[in-house]
Amino acid sequence: METFGGWLWLLTTTYGLWLLPLLAGVWWYRQRQLQPTPHTLSLDVFFQRLACPAWFADEHFQLRQCNQAMANFHWPTGLRPQLFSSRQCLQSAWPDIQAELQQNQSWQGVVWMPTATAPRALQLNITPLTRHQPGYYLIVQQDISEQQQQQSELQQLSTHDALTGVSNRTLWLAQLEPVLQQCRNAQQHFAILLLELTELEQIRQQFGMTKARQFEQWIAQQLQHHLPAGASLGQFTDRRFAVLLTAQHCQQTPEAASLQIARQLQLAVHGPCPLDDFDLIGQCAIGVALFPQGGEDVETLLQHADWALQQSLLQQPSIFLWQQSGQADVADATLAEELQYGLKQYQFELYFQGCYQLHDKHLLAIDVQLAWHSPSRGLLWLPQFKAAAEQSHLLLALERWRFSQLCQQIWQWRQQGCQLPKFRLEMSTLQLQQPDLLPYLLHHLQEWQLQPELLQLLINEQYWLQQPGMAIIQLQALKQAGFSLIWQDFGKGHTALALLAENFWSEVMLADSLIDDLEFQDNQRNICASLIRLASYHQLTLTAQGIDNEMQGYLLHVMGCLSGQGSLFDQPKTAGQISARFVLEPQKISQAS
Repeated sequence: METFGGWLWLLTTTYGLWLLPLLAGVWWYRQRQLQPTPHTLSLDVFFQRLACPAWFADEHFQLRQCNQAMANFHWPTGLRPQLFSSRQCLQSAWPDIQAELQQNQSWQGVVWMPTATAPRALQLNITPLTRHQPGYYLIVQQDISEQQQQQSELQQLSTHDALTGVSNRTLWLAQLEPVLQQCRNAQQHFAILLLELTELEQIRQQFGMTKARQFEQWIAQQLQHHLPAGASLGQFTDRRFAVLLTAQHCQQTPEAASLQIARQLQLAVHGPCPLDDFDLIGQCAIGVALFPQGGEDVETLLQHADWALQQSLLQQPSIFLWQQSGQADVADATLAEELQYGLKQYQFELYFQGCYQLHDKHLLAIDVQLAWHSPSRGLLWLPQFKAAAEQSHLLLALERWRFSQLCQQIWQWRQQGCQLPKFRLEMSTLQLQQPDLLPYLLHHLQEWQLQPELLQLLINEQYWLQQPGMAIIQLQALKQAGFSLIWQDFGKGHTALALLAENFWSEVMLADSLIDDLEFQDNQRNICASLIRLASYHQLTLTAQGIDNEMQGYLLHVMGCLSGQGSLFDQPKTAGQISARFVLEPQKISQAS
């Protein structure tokens, strides 16, 4: 024992000066190995403190570690989560992600995770941890299912009818274009059917909006169910549908084949439609136009299909096929003679289309339109024969006949006790150039005990471009007499914006060409928004024409446009048809002062 103690004392005395630092160094090195490096510490803190779900994955994308925000996913450690590249969940997203990570330093994109109810959309940000943990990835994810759903609903609303889910006019026309090109190249036939519900307005008035909406949904379902395979159904307005029959439906005898399908659809609409406590019998008229007999472009085909539809609405049979003899678009001597004869034979009639507030569809004004019931050409609107009327010097007579008939019709409505809005009347350049215009208007108004404040005159900028000095004098006189003046087709021409500052304007109307494809073209939306702000700066009310669907109405309303007209709200009606609106819904009419 003494010997051992002596040796210990000798070692301590001899080597103590260097043995103790050595032991301390070994202990310090061991502690350093047990402690995490500063980088590992910061990454771990970042990982655990991250608010959104995050996880570490190995080179096979198998989960190795996850933070607290991942608790709701319940993914087992050691397995690769099932994530797919599309909503249909058919193909795994991992092979494409891995291939892209071999080329790039990171990956970011949307994947879909299947669930018991509906797939969920996840936004992934994948970063390789190449320095400190080779083959590992940091994956940060965010659930964007709600945003994806909103985007999908917005896309659905812009291309489909909000009530029935049927393709709207824009999408249907997009489907028509490739069929037209294919049939043109292959010299084949196809057909366009325009179908209009003739009693929807009456159903709405008698049974209410709820029943009318149920009926409209049922009609759409019936048409889709009875539509032949390969045909396309579109909905232009609440009561007008369009059907595209491709070459496979018109192979042998196109006329007979298209008419047979039209009859099948008509029977499908006939129903009856079962509602809660009673059944409704549906009625419709159908107009048919064939390619290429009915036209070689979309616009002509639709025009001729509409002509055939108008014929089916006016007379039996309720299915009408456009024939070559129905074409009417050339301003020639024969047409001029027919116009003159038609004026003597009372073949012209006034039609009325409402202008509504966009937020509640309150009726603000009535647009007055002139139609010609030509025995040989069918129902034609003024723009279709205006050139011939102007060349034959009949335009002024037609427009003045329209004004006198309007005064008489308004007087009759007032005698019946109808609450009336203001009426809008388009004035041609020829009409405005007449020195006796104001005396003529005031004379007829006085004859029928009417006031100028009842009328809103639509003025095109072409009048000002041709005679700016005389135009200002004439427009000032009309304004002082009590007429409201609306700048029509605002934003379409090239007029100096100084004209907008003239004090005779009470309102401006956006050109319908600016409304076309408004929901799809950023440039169109920017132009409309700028014009609306410009009109607002000059304290002018702004309205829009040619509104065809809910999305266009919504966008215009958001931009600041307060009112509009178009097929979204209604179609032009005869005096008898519009009278029902005055009688049944007086509370929804802004009465003229």
